[in-house]
Amino acid sequence: MAVAWVLTLLAFAGIAAGLFLDHFLTLSDHLSAVGGGVLFGIAVFWVIPEIAERSGWLAAVLLAVAACGGLAGLDRLLVHTGHSPRHGVVGPLLAATAVHSFLDGWSVRAFAVQPVADVAVPLGLALHKIPEGLALGWIVRRSFSSRWKAAGAAAGVELLTAAGAFIEPRANQSGAAAFGTWWSAVVLAIIAGSFLFLAVHALVAARKRAGVVAVFVATLAAVGGLALVKH
Repeated sequence: MAVAWVLTLLAFAGIAAGLFLDHFLTLSDHLSAVGGGVLFGIAVFWVIPEIAERSGWLAAVLLAVAACGGLAGLDRLLVHTGHSPRHGVVGPLLAATAVHSFLDGWSVRAFAVQPVADVAVPLGLALHKIPEGLALGWIVRRSFSSRWKAAGAAAGVELLTAAGAFIEPRANQSGAAAFGTWWSAVVLAIIAGSFLFLAVHALVAARKRAGVVAVFVATLAAVGGLALVKH
């Protein structure tokens, strides 16, 4: 739970900065690229192989890709419904962020007992949370009549990070009892899919900025090397 609260506070810090910035800092794109590289590497080198141990490689890859595609579709449906959120439709953006935040909290709790991943997952999510909070604060400020209302709305959805971490062990225990090994396979696939989605989203959004792709690839290579050493 402590890690989930740290991630939530980092998002709060990003929101606070975003509320008062007139433009984004280039540094946030590079932080996001590092976080994306870590999350992509964790999904490919840790989570999907763990699913494969339980359900086979074909099922592992298909489940992870399906989860990523489902989250991408949900994100597009929520965020891009109607007009741009920067022009007043902020509800869908907040809903999409709420889903991501809940999965962030669930993920850090799920990997808390695994060596290496218990550090790498929070690190990747932390580097993603700062730019996310910055972007969210910047956008909601332009959609609400006051900074206080904007801050309250953004902070409310980021609090779901802590909620996800709180619910995870209870839901996991009940799900495993009801569905056996397929419960853990599907849950891990959703986590892997969310990591893949966040990583690709971070890369695509800022790919034209100098150095962003190189930072992503270098981080991914480092995580891959760490995985080879571990195994």
